[in-house]
Amino acid sequence: MSEKPYHHGALEAALMDAALDFVQTSGIEALTLRDLARTLGVSPSAVYRHFPSRDHLVSRVSQAARESLALALLEARDAVISNGRAKRRSIERFEAIGRAYVVFATQHPSLFAAAFVLCDVPPATEDNPSAWSVLVDSVEEMVVSQAIPASRRADAPIIAWAGVHGLANILTASIWPKGYAFDNEIDAVVTGISRAIG
Repeated sequence: MSEKPYHHGALEAALMDAALDFVQTSGIEALTLRDLARTLGVSPSAVYRHFPSRDHLVSRVSQAARESLALALLEARDAVISNGRAKRRSIERFEAIGRAYVVFATQHPSLFAAAFVLCDVPPATEDNPSAWSVLVDSVEEMVVSQAIPASRRADAPIIAWAGVHGLANILTASIWPKGYAFDNEIDAVVTGISRAIG
């Protein structure tokens, strides 16, 4: 095999790009180290130097998918332009995050599935950015603005996550009940979460 000339750092980045592309088209279950090597025109041993096992690769791809989700949440949050006071703005930013979560799942279902796949190998570093941190920060913003009571600081993030994650799973599993409008129900769930934690 005539290998492509990747230097160390470039090969790792190329492997991740190829892995994410593969996951988006074929799903994380089908991802293998040998297929990645073949795609990039390098030897399997070159791939194993960066990822000692498939589990290591799956863990890194899963983390990259979560970081992509977090970036989508940040983009939606930061796009909120509100003429209202801090209280209203904090709620609007929180709800924008919820909508973005579900939209990411429906637009990138394979990446969304990869983000939460069970991994035997924990990530070597913390997610950066972290979707959980984006949510926690948003809840804190609502506490500071007095949109929700401080007593909800601890449980509001998990309530919100469970709500949007459940909706995202329903939509990506194609079990959406007939007679419900997609966008309307996303809004209904997100605003319902806001009321529930208020």
